[in-house]
Amino acid sequence: MSLPSRYLDALGPLVEAVTTYRDATGHNAILVGGAAVALHTGGAVMSLDFDIFAGNDDAFELALKAAGFVEDRKAVHGRGWYHPKHPQFAIEQVSGRYFDGRGDRARCVAMTLRDGAEIILPAIEDIIADRLGQHAVSSGDDAMLHQAKVLYALAEDLDRDYLEIRIREEGGDSALLGLFDGE
Repeated sequence: MSLPSRYLDALGPLVEAVTTYRDATGHNAILVGGAAVALHTGGAVMSLDFDIFAGNDDAFELALKAAGFVEDRKAVHGRGWYHPKHPQFAIEQVSGRYFDGRGDRARCVAMTLRDGAEIILPAIEDIIADRLGQHAVSSGDDAMLHQAKVLYALAEDLDRDYLEIRIREEGGDSALLGLFDGE
């Protein structure tokens, strides 16, 4: 499976913003959440929002504005944005610490998109743990469990020890990993 062209088009201005942010701060912004799942799975699971962790919200806000993003005043969690050329895709700034200080930023991966543009993603173990943690608190919504299963099935060279630690830290059930191995 591959990512739709309109999805890659919408990532263009975001890549511009994260590049501007990196150049200004010396730090990488990291695409997390459903969009990270979409990229890790090559489009097998899709998301219409781009959640981004930057660490310095004010600097990232300036980078978004420089890339042409407009503040979305209807955003549920506060710092929401959209690009006028791609209004169907929402950007949400994720504040706080990277995975509440539990994720290992050194494990992040750079994914090269078309035209050589790069976006930084969490390690697949962190995304699986995040999805299982969200499943644990989602009151019966199996979408997060499905995403974790797809990620797990597609993953290569998983660090199982790190994954199990991260699942526990996110409040997920590491016993669900046994379900994956049998499928």
